[in-house]
Amino acid sequence: MGLKNILIISFLVFSCNNQINKNIDIGNISILKYPNAKELNKWIKIDSQYAKVFEVRKYFENFVKKDFFEKEEIQSEFGELTWSDLSDYQKKYAELLNNNQKNYKETKELTRFVDSLMMIEYPIIINFVDKIFELEYY
Repeated sequence: MGLKNILIISFLVFSCNNQINKNIDIGNISILKYPNAKELNKWIKIDSQYAKVFEVRKYFENFVKKDFFEKEEIQSEFGELTWSDLSDYQKKYAELLNNNQKNYKETKELTRFVDSLMMIEYPIIINFVDKIFELEYY
């Protein structure tokens, strides 16, 4: 869990905590697909967190086979996971880190604590990330 947590945390710590306008439907496509550039730019204008989600999504491609996101098994298991879900996850992770930082002397202990909370609240995202980091390079 060390490497992936450090990498994900680095994306999260500097994340923006803008509030999503609940009346606007953004981030509603599967994380297994990319929005078109116009759509993504619209999302980022509304909530800059989507820029971080985009970075993480691109980053994930470094750890999987070329067809990973198109595989039937992956589509079936994670096809409902959206960009919005990942944005919410990142925001919550950053919030928990910030709110609990004063309670821990070591970053490792803090991330372990936050990870344990996130496993309960976002199990599908944890499973998705674990699947990606099985390191099946092509």
